[in-house]
Amino acid sequence: MKTMKKTLCLLFAFLMLASVSACAKDAPSNAGSDASAAETKEPVSLDALIIGLTTQYEMTDGFVFSSSSTELGEYLDDDLIQSYYGDASVKPDFGKVSEYCVYIDESSPYILTDVGAFRLTDPSYADTFMKFIQGRIDVRIENGARYPDIDVATLKKAVVAKAGDVVYYAVGYDSAALAAALKDALS
Repeated sequence: MKTMKKTLCLLFAFLMLASVSACAKDAPSNAGSDASAAETKEPVSLDALIIGLTTQYEMTDGFVFSSSSTELGEYLDDDLIQSYYGDASVKPDFGKVSEYCVYIDESSPYILTDVGAFRLTDPSYADTFMKFIQGRIDVRIENGARYPDIDVATLKKAVVAKAGDVVYYAVGYDSAALAAALKDALS
């Protein structure tokens, strides 16, 4: 079942990327209307973006959680939000998030691999939301001080940033490249 879900996610990501590529090739060139095109530009699908990156970087051992899913275990419920992004007393306000997609790989207890993007309904909440994400990373770095097998080098290279109304982050062996791909797609 798990393999079938991953295969379907990869197929979906490939189809989304192919359709975006085909649309880009067929789009008429209007050099004089660049300003109006920027105003009417459709927001990037965070599902397609994150699933596309997991495919491109061959990240297959984790799970994708998406706001577009209605299947329990495929979206972040209150317990998962608390567990992944909060602490014992506080968690981020997902009422200010209109769309999200995250890939979380905890198949190894020694390294954290996460890539995620959150579209906010309230862009003024971005700095607060980024602090919750950074908190997740900081806890893992602290744990690494107590457990030398935890790879904190990748955690220390993590990127947490924002582009427009989207907060995104990347933690992994190639955090900088993942973050650059996210920034390019969201800009």
